[in-house]
Amino acid sequence: MNKIDIERKIYNSILQSRQDAEHQADVRYYKALQNAEFAEIDKQIRATIIEKAKTEFDGKNSKKIDEKIKALKEQRAKILEKMNMTLNDIRPQYACKICNDTGFVGNSRCSCFQNAVSKELFKFSNLSETMRKTFEDFDTNIYDDKKFGEKILLLAKQIVDSKGAYRVPIVLFRGEVGAGKTFLVECISNELLNKNVAVIFMPAFELSQKLLEWHLGTLEEKNVLQQAFIDCDVLVIDDLGTEPIYQNVSIEYLQNIIDIRIMKNKLTIVTTNLLPEAFLERYGDRLGSRLYMSDNALKLEIKNRDLRKK
Repeated sequence: MNKIDIERKIYNSILQSRQDAEHQADVRYYKALQNAEFAEIDKQIRATIIEKAKTEFDGKNSKKIDEKIKALKEQRAKILEKMNMTLNDIRPQYACKICNDTGFVGNSRCSCFQNAVSKELFKFSNLSETMRKTFEDFDTNIYDDKKFGEKILLLAKQIVDSKGAYRVPIVLFRGEVGAGKTFLVECISNELLNKNVAVIFMPAFELSQKLLEWHLGTLEEKNVLQQAFIDCDVLVIDDLGTEPIYQNVSIEYLQNIIDIRIMKNKLTIVTTNLLPEAFLERYGDRLGSRLYMSDNALKLEIKNRDLRKK
């Protein structure tokens, strides 16, 4: 499911919630109308409101009519109380009191819409609840060279600020085991999600299994996986080079994903321990050139001692 599908699903859900609230209020209002006393006072209120509108249209003072409406409403409230009901029972009880379940405040999305999108995007991101690191957790002092750490953080913030529309479609972080690559892309992924950017985070080993499922799956399963990997705003592949290679599957399908994402100018972030020579030997010239030697790719070497030993 891509971001557009997620937003459409949530918007429809909000509108359904509004319709449900209004329907339930209508049912309770119809029930109240079965009481003759309530029906009569309600009729009088409606007629008096129309009278007020005509009076104001004619430019006359409507103060006495306002007092009459207030008195009628007080009577209506007492009648409802006798029926073990309140005015709220015959009014729609919207889930969001800010936008009344429309999803918008003026021309801007309501916070209820934004929060729902964020939750749904996180659910589809493949990031677990324990993987919620953000830039607030980023400490440039963990790097051997603090200035390099500041450079990394600045680059990461630029990627996030672009909301996936970065200046190149491939960003590759290479470094030895324990250099902090996974922590870095986890921070980037969560910051992007906080901006409602659709992110898929895939450890390379898990990606390899998904590509095998893609190869062996039904047409519907193939479409779902293709949509996930190709249509998401940002695809993060962590630790490429540690996964098993399935013949005629792993490299070919990964190449297809990368090629289409480059064509659509969609950002793919890759981390790997492999040096260029080893990468080319493992994945071949075609994929290697896309990630290591293309003008469409930004390559950054993360030189740092194993953080687990610090």
